[in-house]
Amino acid sequence: MPATHRILETKIQKLLNQCVQDRIAPAASCAVVLHHDWLPELTAGEASPQTFFDLASVTKLFTTVTALSLVDSKALELDAPIGRILPTYRQGQKATVTLRQLLTHTSGLPSQWRGWERSLNEGRGFERARLVQDLLDTALEAPPGTRFEYSCAGFNTIMVLAEHATGQPWAALVHDRVLAKLPTSGLTGTPRVEHCAPTEYQHALGRGLIQGIVHDEAAWSLGGLSGNAGMFATSGGLVAFGESLGRGLPGILSPGLAEEMWRSQLPEILGNNFNPEDPAFGHSLGMRINAQTWMGSHAQEARGHGGFTGTSLLIDREHSLSIA
Repeated sequence: MPATHRILETKIQKLLNQCVQDRIAPAASCAVVLHHDWLPELTAGEASPQTFFDLASVTKLFTTVTALSLVDSKALELDAPIGRILPTYRQGQKATVTLRQLLTHTSGLPSQWRGWERSLNEGRGFERARLVQDLLDTALEAPPGTRFEYSCAGFNTIMVLAEHATGQPWAALVHDRVLAKLPTSGLTGTPRVEHCAPTEYQHALGRGLIQGIVHDEAAWSLGGLSGNAGMFATSGGLVAFGESLGRGLPGILSPGLAEEMWRSQLPEILGNNFNPEDPAFGHSLGMRINAQTWMGSHAQEARGHGGFTGTSLLIDREHSLSIA
């Protein structure tokens, strides 16, 4: 191993140890691939290289790839109104919403969908069909293509769109079109509890210790792996996905669509409504660009995503770097 890699490994281990020592997290893990060299997976606290973590919103990257694979196979279209498939999107401003807008958070949908909360407050169980209809009935907060507003509701709408277009359940689509084609067993939507790091003790909703099931309440109500959250991964499994992203997802996406995940989209979509200061990062299809608050000051060409549970994936093709 080059001396620079050993120095990097030492620095990362020190950061992980400090994270656990400062009680930021009871378990931490990191995997790095630099110039195609795989550094040893590093852990601290109650974690090993085999520990699976709840990826939270990093799941949106898998949603993006799954949806784009359906574009490749002609089941979906990037720029056609999704109302061609979803009847509730055939009236008013909703009639112009496209998959590209959903993937770039420019559809006009709100940040969150709270149907799960209404169901609990009304004393009803989680009936997925009813919850999905409630999701599809979510009103727009702005005309499509006029603002950027990070939207979990939008990515769950992508899930429903894909299910309607194919007649297949979402978990099967993600597995067959993405996970089964990656060279790793460190990615899953259905982990074994004993292999997972816990995320939280959520007594307010009667869930107890959340371990091995999705933390996000919307995804939880919809059955687990959803459009906005629900994927679990080891750090090694996630960085393997990052390496595939950096190479253009061979065997998964066509080169043209894979490149759309790297191309900055907001200036073109928002037009005169584009404000380079808000958000303070760029956005491709599904991935943030140059989000320096967590990617760092040298990340002008980096892409990736973070998750509420403390997870993240960064891919920088310019520096031949993937970090999970």
